[in-house]
Amino acid sequence: MWTFKTGDLISKSHPKKDEDLQIGIVIEDDNTTFLVKWLWYNKDFFMEKDGDIFREMNNMLLLDTAVYGRVYNGEYLKLLSSNYLDDNQNKNRETTKKNN
Repeated sequence: MWTFKTGDLISKSHPKKDEDLQIGIVIEDDNTTFLVKWLWYNKDFFMEKDGDIFREMNNMLLLDTAVYGRVYNGEYLKLLSSNYLDDNQNKNRETTKKNN
């Protein structure tokens, strides 16, 4: 689990494949939550090829804004790029796992 900060580019990955399903940017964060504006989704995975109704629903639902709790560990979110990282700080961004 990562400590996402405002401005981070993140992705939601497929749980079993090394494949991004959605890409978004963190637009707000605090100690307990962070807000993601989804910008892109995998059109093949989300059935856009099957008709206009799917394209319209996907644009409305998958490119929405979502709030995530920092303690929730079930999502497959990963950091793609950050304005806050430099060569000396890469290892400091990963957080500890939830208390057992």
